Amino acid sequence: MQSEVLPASDLNSTAPSNLNGLWPPSILRLVLGAILTAGLGYIVIKTLFPIFVVPLDIATFPNQSPVWMYERLDNATYFVDGKNYSLVFGVIGAIFGASCVVFSFGARSVKAIVIAVVAAAALGIAGANLSNWMFNHMRVNSGNEVRIMGIALDSMKQSILGYSLLWGLMGLGVGLGIGSIRGFRKSLVAGISGLVGGVLGSMIYVILTAQLSIGTLMNTVLPHHNNSQAIWMVMFTVVIAVCIALGCGEKRSGEKRAGKAA
Repeated sequence: MQSEVLPASDLNSTAPSNLNGLWPPSILRLVLGAILTAGLGYIVIKTLFPIFVVPLDIATFPNQSPVWMYERLDNATYFVDGKNYSLVFGVIGAIFGASCVVFSFGARSVKAIVIAVVAAAALGIAGANLSNWMFNHMRVNSGNEVRIMGIALDSMKQSILGYSLLWGLMGLGVGLGIGSIRGFRKSLVAGISGLVGGVLGSMIYVILTAQLSIGTLMNTVLPHHNNSQAIWMVMFTVVIAVCIALGCGEKRSGEKRAGKAA
């Protein structure tokens, strides 16, 4: 007897036992969604950043001006950067959530797509603002060691924290959407896996950049150069996708199938 194949639109109302062919999401499908996100995200960065700019009357002033004018420019720049990062990473988060769910479960898994898009976009905006705050704090202190909640952070740890705030929260949103296909518990597991993926990606990116590209500044939310931005996008999205797949049990599922085949 041939087993029934359920449409993706029925996933959310189906018992977990009927989802063996669709859960857990495969690494390959999630990585493909991540790569698509990286490509589209790079286009978003190049087309939408920056839309908001510092007003001309604040941005221009004589060289020997009072200190308050420089402070006003710094505050205005921080505020404008926050709006630009919110726009860019809100859109990228929405793309990331939609791509991963569609590649994993199909375009008709509407509930999961909506949750992933809303959660990843909202958390992407929150993460962008927190990351912008962290890097602004880092620049104000010239990269010197600072203490946050009693923990001493050197410049490398500050960079890791800055990127983790952005990508960890975005990964959390993507994972929540993917796991929602199987209910609250799986949504929480997948969300935490995405959060871990963002933190892990931050550690890998900062350490590798410090070793392979000595002198590269890591004190802004976005890397400074085009090539760095492209690599940055691919690496973070792929690491998050892999962590979500492994956290959801993709490896264990593959081992079970291999055991049955043997």
